[in-house]
Amino acid sequence: MNQIKLVVAGAVALLGAIAFSGHFSDPAPSASGKASAAAGSSNTLRIGVDSTEPVYYESGGATKGFDYEMAHSVAEGMGVKPEFVAMEFNELFPALRAGKIDMIGAQVTSTSELEREFDFSAPYFSTYVAFLTPEGSTIHTRRDVNGKKIAVVDGAVQGSYLEEKYQDVQIVRAPTVGAAIELIRRGEADALFHGAPYAQSIIKGAPIALEEPIVYPVKDAPIGFVIRSGDQRKEQIDEVLGDMVLDGEWLRIKTAYFEADPLSDVFRDKGS
Repeated sequence: MNQIKLVVAGAVALLGAIAFSGHFSDPAPSASGKASAAAGSSNTLRIGVDSTEPVYYESGGATKGFDYEMAHSVAEGMGVKPEFVAMEFNELFPALRAGKIDMIGAQVTSTSELEREFDFSAPYFSTYVAFLTPEGSTIHTRRDVNGKKIAVVDGAVQGSYLEEKYQDVQIVRAPTVGAAIELIRRGEADALFHGAPYAQSIIKGAPIALEEPIVYPVKDAPIGFVIRSGDQRKEQIDEVLGDMVLDGEWLRIKTAYFEADPLSDVFRDKGS
C-alpha cells in the first residue's frame, strides 16, 4: 500500500497540541460483533471503528490498523480493556450518542460543528484529503475540480470542507464510499473527495480503474478520538496520548502505517 506522508511541521504541531490540550476492503472482525445497547463496564473502553484499511482491518489472521493500534495503546495506558465495535462510518456518531460505544477512533477531524456536541481528545494525527478520479479524468490537480461534480460520503467532514473552500463545485452526497464510486461509474460524479489514508484501499477494491489520488494536507485540522461531551475520561486519554508521543509509541505506530519523515529535534530530545 502506498503511504501518505505526515510533514515535519505536522508532527511538531501534534506534540504541541497534546501538551496543552462503505468502503471496499474486506470487513475486519469486530471484537464484540454489533454494538450493544448495554452500558459498558468501567473496566472496558468500547471503541467504535470504521472497518476499513488503514483504520481497522484484518491481515494474515491478525487485526491491524493505525487507529486500532492507537486506541488499543490508549486503553492499555488507561488500565482498561479495549473492546472494538466495527461499523460503517455513518453509524459511529449515532452509536456514540446512544451510549453503545464510549469512543470513536476512525480518523475523525475535529470541527467546530462536532465540538458543539462532542468532546475530542488531544490530536493523534493530522488530516490529509484526496481527490479520487476515474482513469482518463481531466482532473490532474485540485484546482481542476472547479466546475465538476464531486462526490462525498454523507456526514463526513469532506463535504463541509468543499462547501467552505471550493465555490465552484457541485457536491453530490452518497451514503457510502461504494455508492460514491458507483456515481462516478455512471458518470454522475467526476471525482470522490475523501480521507487520504483510505485512498489506496479504495483504489484497490474499486470496480472501475482509478487514477493515483491527488493528496494534500488540511491546515489546522487535527484528528482525535471522539467521546461524549463531559466524559471525565478525556483527561486520562489526553495524558496517555501525551505519554505515547514522548516515549516513542506514537511514532512507532505512525511509522508502521505512514511513511516516516525526518523528525525534528523535539522528538529526538524526547526519546523518539
